[in-house]
Parts: sequence; structure tokens; C-alpha cells
Amino acid sequence: MKKSLLALAVLSAFAGAAQAQTNVTIYGSFNAGLRSVNNVDAAGNSRLSMGSNGTYSSNRIGFKGVEDLGGGMNAHFTLETGFNTGTGALDNANNQLFQRSAYVGLGGAWGSVDLGRQYSVNFKTIGGYDPFSYKYTGIIPVAAQGGLTRLNNDIQYTGAFGPVTVRAEYALGEVAGDTSAGATAAVGAGVKTGPFSFGGAYTTRANATDTADQNVWTVGGAFVTGPFRIAAGYANDDRDAGFGVAPGAVVAFETKDAWIGATYSITPAMALQAGYYQTKVEATGVSGRRNLAIVGATYNLSKRTTLHADVDFARFKGTSLATYSPFAAPAGQNRVTGISVGINHTF
Repeated sequence: MKKSLLALAVLSAFAGAAQAQTNVTIYGSFNAGLRSVNNVDAAGNSRLSMGSNGTYSSNRIGFKGVEDLGGGMNAHFTLETGFNTGTGALDNANNQLFQRSAYVGLGGAWGSVDLGRQYSVNFKTIGGYDPFSYKYTGIIPVAAQGGLTRLNNDIQYTGAFGPVTVRAEYALGEVAGDTSAGATAAVGAGVKTGPFSFGGAYTTRANATDTADQNVWTVGGAFVTGPFRIAAGYANDDRDAGFGVAPGAVVAFETKDAWIGATYSITPAMALQAGYYQTKVEATGVSGRRNLAIVGATYNLSKRTTLHADVDFARFKGTSLATYSPFAAPAGQNRVTGISVGINHTF
């Protein structure tokens, strides 16, 4: 009888383990439309295009999984890839399948630890006070600030304790004989109290030979009342000689980004947004600046389908930023105007 009871208990345990499963969600965002930009080359020509990785919201399809481990613990993962609307191709020249995210982790009441390719602490912190909430990322500079959108080989901790969220990360450089070479370390925090929210982060990383450093810091905040939201922030990216945008760049430089903007929800379905972003680069004998003003409108046909439109004006002053920033003026031009219209669907 005792042996029978023991066998039954063992079988029940195995049955319980067999029933444990990971709940997987498939999600995504698909943006398509038209964009017209003038002064795209030295001749001052205009270009009308459709193909993009998402003008309003970045195109993506992803898989999220969560397994309940009991005791408030869970195991989870995210795999996310991006694609181009016009061609269906992957959103990166390297044909990297899960270029957007590829990480796995453990979570609980104490927070979450995730390992793999993921959005950086810098990116997540700035997202709390970007007026456009990371829309129009190919036009607005803050998502790419510091070149820290995502990090490979990243170990990241996130903890939420009441109104405070804290983050820390260490991304391995994987250079033989030098654990500092190519590595990135960052800390960040955010506080939300009533209608106010504030945040800040600091990141430092070394180049692949551990001979030059990049140091990035950011602060900002937002205020929300009824249908109105205003947000502002500042970020500073300071790089030693040898840590340039282009491989092999040997000029030390500093990039300063400042921004402010607001959103007003006219109705539950319709909203207006406006923002001003300034990017300034300084190096030895070099000073260049980009001033961007953007106005956008959205209309929700449903909870998942949105019509969008924007007009953006960029003006460039001083030395060309082409060596130091992806947001540079075309050769021979100092003013660029863009108009976008489209539809975005999430699933």
C-alpha cells in the first residue's frame, strides 16, 4: 500500500511538471505610408518614398513568453525582428534576424534580470520624457542618442519599488584578455509621483581596444494633466579620440541634445503633438548644430489602427555633422522639410 501511494505521488509530480508551460504571445506593429522630403541632395531635389522601417512607429513582429515558476517567480523571453514596409526585407543591412531584441530572464517581486540583446538603460530612461514617445525615430534624434539604442551581450536589472524604478546593466565586450574592452556599464532611475515624472541615467563604455571611452548622461521629466502632456530632457555624449561614429575616427567630440514638446488629446480618438529638438556637436575647430521642429497629428480608427501625419523642419548651422551624427544635412543644404502621412496597425 505504501509503495502504491509513493508511486502515485511520483506520477502526480511528473504530471504537474508536464502541465507547466510557457504562455507565448505574438505581437507586432505595421506602419505604411508616404513621405516627401526636399533638399535630399546637392541639387536640391525632392524625394517621395514609401519604403521604410516605420516612419511613425518602427515595424516589428515579436514573440514574448512567460512561465510561472511559482512563489511569485517567472521565466520570460522576448524575440523581436523588424522589417521594411516597401520591400519586406529585414530592417538592417546585416540581415540580423532578431536585431530588435533577443533576451531571456528571470523575474519576481525583487525585479527582473535579463540577458541578451536588449534596449539599453539610456534608451529606456529617455523614453519616459521624449515628447513623441519614440515615434518618428528616423526623424527625431533622441532614440538613437549616444548610439545606445540596444546593446549586445547585455546583463540588465530592472526593479520597480513603489514610485521608483531603478535599472543597471553591464554589456560584455567579449575581448580576449581584457574584460573592460568593448564593455558598457550603466545605471538609471525614474520617479513618478502624481502628475510628475523624472528620470536620469549614466552610461560609460570603452572601445574594442580599451584605449578610448564614451560617457553619456541624461536627465528629464514630464508633466501630465487631463488631456495635456509636456516633456523635456537633455542628454550629453562625450567621446574620446578613437571613439567616433565612423570606424577609425580619431577626433574627440561632444554631442549635446536638448528637447521639449507637448501632446494634447483633442478627443479620445484625436491628438496633436509638437516638439523642438536641438542637436549640437563640438570638436576641435568644429561646431555644428541641427534644429528640428516637428508637428504631428493622429486619429485612432480603433484601439489598434491609427492614421498619422506630420510636418518637420530641420535647419543646420555651422560645420556639417556628417562625421558625427546620423542626422546630418545633405551636401550643400542647410534646410530640409519633410511631410509624412500613413497608417499604423498594431497586433
